[in-house]
Amino acid sequence: MPTAAQSLHTHAPIALFLYHRPQHTQRCLASLAENPEFLDSPLYLFCDGAKGTADAAAVAEVRRIARTLKHPRKVLFESATNQGLARSVIAGVTQVVQAHGRVVVVEDDLVLAPTFLAFMNHSLQRYADDVGVMQVSGHMYPVDPGSQDDAVFLPMACSWGWATWERAWQRFDPDMRDFQTLAAQPGLRRQFDVDGAFPYFSILKRQRAGKADSWFIRWYLSMFMEGGMTLYPRHSLVHNEGFDGTGVHCGVGGSPYDPKGTLPHQPLTRLPDAGHVDAHALARVRTFLAAQNTFWQRAKRRLQALSAPRPS
Repeated sequence: MPTAAQSLHTHAPIALFLYHRPQHTQRCLASLAENPEFLDSPLYLFCDGAKGTADAAAVAEVRRIARTLKHPRKVLFESATNQGLARSVIAGVTQVVQAHGRVVVVEDDLVLAPTFLAFMNHSLQRYADDVGVMQVSGHMYPVDPGSQDDAVFLPMACSWGWATWERAWQRFDPDMRDFQTLAAQPGLRRQFDVDGAFPYFSILKRQRAGKADSWFIRWYLSMFMEGGMTLYPRHSLVHNEGFDGTGVHCGVGGSPYDPKGTLPHQPLTRLPDAGHVDAHALARVRTFLAAQNTFWQRAKRRLQALSAPRPS
């Protein structure tokens, strides 16, 4: 593992998780290549295996793209079986942070701003020794956080382009041992649900019952029970293009959580002092989440998903 002094002068490794979407993979890689730090960053490509003959050709094409990618620090892993996203992410992130002490995590359906890696690296260095900061997010909800800084601390985890340190990932509990503690305390559950704005606990219950397979909800539980924070950029540095029917955990017809318009090209360098969640930013995010999760909004998105054309 690099020493602390060496880490301050090297770029964090990237873990890119791929499966069976060659067009998404190409767009994701193209956006990463627009980041000046890309070729100097160790790049770990984790290619999941096919589920069967139906997706074998698409999986093979993704692997061809990964194999032919010209990158001086590329490391390629090809799974012989289908692991699923949750197992792949947990194993891959664990492997990379144990080797490097930190990691930037990207999935194949993300398109990233050209300043994404700069923000990740700057933040990873700035808060490397702050145990209260457990994650850096590349995504931001489409709200104005109302801060003079270029980033804010929020208590929720992120899954759309993120980074973490080994010191934080060591506190990840995939077995959800704190589930019963959360389940037994209504006030704590409401806090977990961002003051009732988003049904995170319902997702956690589905995971507990074996009806969902999510690394993210378990990571969020681990962060929440540790009192950890995530640094979110003022403006999102990520688009998620997985809402086109190709994603296992995404619907069809776009997502209200995805920012509209062009991703910013200006660097985000004014980082806040660590120590506390930004209450004003959290209130604005909570209001946004609550508005998106009324019965009528959920019904509207369901109808849009049912009527949207499926990609060929």
